[in-house]
Amino acid sequence: MQLRIESGFFTLATLPLNPQGNVMKYLLLCQIQPAAFANVPPAAEAKMMESMMSYNQQLIQAGVLVAAGQLAPADSAQRVFTQNGRIKTEEGPALAGDTQIGGYYLIDVPGEPEATGWAAKCPLAQFASLEVRKVAYAPM
Repeated sequence: MQLRIESGFFTLATLPLNPQGNVMKYLLLCQIQPAAFANVPPAAEAKMMESMMSYNQQLIQAGVLVAAGQLAPADSAQRVFTQNGRIKTEEGPALAGDTQIGGYYLIDVPGEPEATGWAAKCPLAQFASLEVRKVAYAPM
C-alpha cells in the first residue's frame, strides 16, 4: 500500500504505508545534556559505546533502521534564517538551553507502539531522553 502525493501533473512523492494506511517512518531524536557526559569515566564510556553498537545491530537485524547518526557538538551548529528579506547565518544551536539534540535514528516500523518500544530499548534512555516523532511527509 502506498500514498501518492501529487501536484498538478507531477507525483511529488510515493510513501510506503503500513496495513492501517499510515506512513511507517519515525524519527527518534536523542536529547542529551552534554555536561552530564563531561566527567564519565573511560570504562563507563566504553561500556555505553558497546551497548549502543549492540542496539544499532538490533535495529539493523530487525530491518527497521533507515538512517542514524551522532551529531557534532551543538556549538558547531549554524542557523540559517531570513531577517528583513535577507538570508542570514549565525553560529550556535537553534534552541537555547542545556539540552541539545545529540543524534537521531530514523526507523521504519508499523506504528507508534513499535517506535516507542525501540526508543525505550535505546541505552541512551538511561541518561537522556528520546523524542519519538512520526514522519508526516517524506519526498523519498
